[in-house]
Amino acid sequence: MRIAIVSDIHGNLTAFEAVLADLRETAPDLILHGGDLALNGSGPSVVADRIRDLNWPGVLGNTDELLFDPDSLSNFAARTPHLKPLLSRLEVLLAAGDSSRMGLPKQLKPLLRHAAESALASACQRGIVVLGARAERLSKALDRLPVTIVETRN
Repeated sequence: MRIAIVSDIHGNLTAFEAVLADLRETAPDLILHGGDLALNGSGPSVVADRIRDLNWPGVLGNTDELLFDPDSLSNFAARTPHLKPLLSRLEVLLAAGDSSRMGLPKQLKPLLRHAAESALASACQRGIVVLGARAERLSKALDRLPVTIVETRN
């Protein structure tokens, strides 16, 4: 039996498509994913959706956990004090998609604000929030928070 394990894609859609092409050619008997699928990269939501649609069994990676539990970075920092200088330097939140899985932006606003507040509570020195689609409406969720908002062009 030939098994393929796909891991640490980190939202890199170009690399993921290359891996899919290779998997079509090599035709393994079983494909598993090793987590760390969506944080960062050019297409994190597309990568996560495609892996879900392919129904690959797998595990949750540490960066995947950050997407649904923003406090996990603070918890990790508390368990690893020797990394505090590195972890406290910068916190970047990516919210540049069109929130199609979340529905309307009003549903994303509380999650975005909670993530930003959690990042700031972790003693980061600088918070950056990257917004794309619906940036004008979503940025209102960050009112009065000491973050820099960067808008992408979609």
